[in-house]
Amino acid sequence: MLKSKVLLPSDGSLTATKAAAYAARLMKINPDIKLDILVVLPEKEGLAETKNKTKDMFETIDGAIEAKGKDILERTIQVFTREGQNVQGYIEKGAPAAVIIEFSRMGNYEHIIMGSRGVSELRGTAIGSVSHQVIHQANCRVTLVK
Repeated sequence: MLKSKVLLPSDGSLTATKAAAYAARLMKINPDIKLDILVVLPEKEGLAETKNKTKDMFETIDGAIEAKGKDILERTIQVFTREGQNVQGYIEKGAPAAVIIEFSRMGNYEHIIMGSRGVSELRGTAIGSVSHQVIHQANCRVTLVK
């Protein structure tokens, strides 16, 4: 079997969960696959310039976002743990498509497996979905799961 380094971006959506299940099945067929999970959180902007009361509010929101990201990562890892597979998980901040593409390049991933639609389907139809951007800009194979 082929050794392969796979990146699985996850946003906790139904299609991301289906992509994780698909990847777990692939790992059963090919135990030489090394898979990493990536959760991308929105980056806080302009926090330093806000007043103290507003800054506290943004820090509370940021803390909640980070907790949600950890929860998404843990739930995604569980998909693999239930199958007896070991995976690594990472949380990054920024624009999802850009972070996924850069992370895959820097990590020399050979394959990205991701859901075809994430949690922000409406936004995706207006400005181009994350999966669409990844397909066109990634330097490796991309598999979308519906």
